[in-house]
Amino acid sequence: MDVDLLKNLATIACEAAISDGAEFADVGAWDTRSLAVDIRANTIKSCDASRHAAISVRAIYRGGTGWSSTDEMDEGSAIKAGKKAAALAKVAEPDPDFISLVAPAENYPEVPGLADPAIETMDIRRIIKYAVENIDSALAVSSEAIVEGGFSAQYNASAIVNSLGVSLGKESSRIGGYTMVVIRRGDDVGSFYDFDSARVLEDFAPDGIGARVAQKALKFLGARKIETQRMPIILGPIAASSIFNSIVLNADAEEVQRGRSFMAGKVGEKIASDIITITDDPLIPRGLASRPWDLEGAPSKPLIVVENGVLKTYLYSSYTAGKAKVAITGHGTRGGNAVPSNIVPKLGSMTSEEIIRSTKHGLYIDIGGIVPNSTTGDVSRTVDFGFVIENGELAYPVASTMIGGNFLDMLKNVDAISSDYREEPGNIMPTIRIQDVLVAGGR
Repeated sequence: MDVDLLKNLATIACEAAISDGAEFADVGAWDTRSLAVDIRANTIKSCDASRHAAISVRAIYRGGTGWSSTDEMDEGSAIKAGKKAAALAKVAEPDPDFISLVAPAENYPEVPGLADPAIETMDIRRIIKYAVENIDSALAVSSEAIVEGGFSAQYNASAIVNSLGVSLGKESSRIGGYTMVVIRRGDDVGSFYDFDSARVLEDFAPDGIGARVAQKALKFLGARKIETQRMPIILGPIAASSIFNSIVLNADAEEVQRGRSFMAGKVGEKIASDIITITDDPLIPRGLASRPWDLEGAPSKPLIVVENGVLKTYLYSSYTAGKAKVAITGHGTRGGNAVPSNIVPKLGSMTSEEIIRSTKHGLYIDIGGIVPNSTTGDVSRTVDFGFVIENGELAYPVASTMIGGNFLDMLKNVDAISSDYREEPGNIMPTIRIQDVLVAGGR
C-alpha cells in the first residue's frame, strides 16, 4: 500500500470525525511488512513473513479524547472509525488543559536514508542466512555454545493527517539482529550478547556477531564475588548509552507534569557533571531514530537537552506544550508523551583504553547499564556483565553484584567520557567513568 493511499484513507477518517462533531481530529495510517527469524538452542525455531496495516483515529471534543482503529483498509471502514472516535470523544471527560493539535508547518526537513528499497524487496532466505551464519560462527569458537537470538527486517509506509491541515507521509525501513551465547561448564556459566541494526542494508554488518559474542561469553566464565565497597565504575559503550538515554527519557514533559519524573522542576538547574552535553538530533542521515516530523506531524529539529550539566528543556508533545504554554519540541506522540530520536553526547578527550588504564581499582560494566526509577531517581541494578579493574586492567568477571545510589548523584560524579565510541547509525555511544559508586557484592 503506497503513501498516497494511506494519506487518502487518513483524510477520509479525519473528515468523518469532524463531520460527526469532533472539534479536532488526527489520524495515523500505516502498512508494515516484516520478516523475522527466531533462533533457539542453536537452531532456527521459526520464520515469519507478515504484513499489518491499520488506521487509528483520535478525536477530541472539549479536550476529551476518543480513539478508534481498524485494520480494514477501505473507505467505508475509515469513515466508521472516524465516526466512532467522534462519538467516544463527546462522552469522554472534558480536559481544560488541551489547547490544540499540531498546525501544519511551512517547511519540513528532508532526512536522507530513511528507506531502502533493498530491504523492501528482501527475501526471508537472506534473513535465515544471517541467522545460520551467526550460529555457525559462535559454534566455531566453542562447541559448548548455546545460541539464542533473532534477525528481522521491516519496511513501513505511514501517514499522519489532522483537521488543522497536516497531511504527511513517508516510507521507512529497518534491519537488525542480535545473538546471545550461553556456555555452561558444570555450575559455571558464561554468557554475552551483541547486536547490529541499520536503516539501510549497506550499514548492516551482522557478520561475526556470533563469534564475538562466544569469545566474550568465555571470558565471563569463572566469575567471582566481591566485597561491598564504593569505587569508580566504567560503563562500556552499550552500558553507557543507558545513562544518556535515561536522562532524555526522563525529560518527557508528560511524566513531569504528572509528577512521575525525578526531573520535575529541574530545567535550568545543574543535574550532571560539566562534561555532559546531550543533543537529541532527529536529522542524522540514515539514523535509526531519524525522522522529518514527530508522530503528531510537528517538524523535527535538533534539540540540546543538557548543556554542560544543565538541563535546558523538557521534550513536549502538542498537549504538554499547550498545558505548559511553551513551544512544541517535535517529540510528540498522539498519546501525549514524548519520544526521543538519536541521542548524541559530547565526546571527551581520553580514549576508552586510557580511561580504564587510569583507573587503579574499579568495576567495568560491559552491557546492561544503569536505569533509574523514573519517579525517585533511585538506582538499584544487578551487574550481569562486569569485570573488576585492577591496576588499570580488566582482571576477572564478577558474580552476584549490584549497583545502588541516586541517579542524579551519579551524573554529578561522571568525570570522564571517551573520545572514541561505538556507533549504531545515528547513535553515538562512548565509554564513561563515574566516581564513588556503591557496589554491593554477594555473600
